[in-house]
Amino acid sequence: PNPLTVAALSLWTHSAWTMIGHHVCHGGYNRIDPSGEYSSRGFALGSLGKRVQDWFDWMLPEAWNLEHNNLHHYRLGEDADPDLVERNADTWTGIQRFIM
Repeated sequence: PNPLTVAALSLWTHSAWTMIGHHVCHGGYNRIDPSGEYSSRGFALGSLGKRVQDWFDWMLPEAWNLEHNNLHHYRLGEDADPDLVERNADTWTGIQRFIM
């Protein structure tokens, strides 16, 4: 395997997710996409083929919508926030202290 190819594929996957999947799941394209393909109610939902085509990821889009949109955005900065940076960074800090 060529390391450049691996890096390029990784960058493409990450870019496609952050620029398309994340914004679609937040409903960012709901009003500007007349086809509904990139709406939060049509993206990667319905069949396995549609899911693989739109969202080739291990996590279900429905689960991401629940976890990120509901649990994270409605509880920003609170202890119930699953993406609370202060709590999640404790693991890194502990590892860093162990290594040094």
